[in-house]
Amino acid sequence: MTWITALLLSVTLAAPFGAAEARATDVSDTGLTLEVRVEVNAPATAVLVRGVDPSGQNELPPVALSDLGDGTWGGIVELPVVENIRLGFELIPASGPATVSELHTLVELGVDAPIFRLDEPAAGTPASDETDSGRSPVWVLLALAAGVGALALVGLWVWWGRGSREGEDAEEAEEGQEPPE
Repeated sequence: MTWITALLLSVTLAAPFGAAEARATDVSDTGLTLEVRVEVNAPATAVLVRGVDPSGQNELPPVALSDLGDGTWGGIVELPVVENIRLGFELIPASGPATVSELHTLVELGVDAPIFRLDEPAAGTPASDETDSGRSPVWVLLALAAGVGALALVGLWVWWGRGSREGEDAEEAEEGQEPPE
C-alpha cells in the first residue's frame, strides 16, 4: 500500500531523472522539515536539491542528497519557512556539465496542501467575521422591512387605481343616462 501511495504522490521528471517525491515530516512555526527522494538514471557524483520561493526571486541554499542505492537519492531538507516552494534537482556527474531538472511545487511532489494553510481556521469552525448563515441579522431585518414596504406600496397602488376606476365608471354611467323630463 505504501508503494502505491508513493507512486500516486510523486512526479516523473525529465531524463536523466525519474520519479521525485517529498513528504513533510515536521511542521512548526519556525519552518518545515521534508524527506525528499529522486530517482537518477545516470551515473552521478552528487545530487543536489534546490529550492526557490513561490515568487521565484530567492533561491534557498542547495542541499546534498545521499545515494540510497538502486539509483535513488534522498535526504532531509529543513526549510526556514512553511511555504509551498518549488524544488528542482541538480545532477553533478564525474565529468561534464551538471543537469538541472524542472521545478515542481511541494504539493506536486506529494506534500499535503493543508500544511500551507496554517493561518486559516480549522475545518468546521467559522471564521471570526462570519455568522452561521453568512449574513448579519441587521441585513435580515432590513430585507424584511423592505419587503413590507414594497407590499404596502403595491396595496396603495391597487387601492388608488381601483378608486379612480370607480370614479370613471360613475361618470360613464351618468353620461349614458337620459336627462329626466
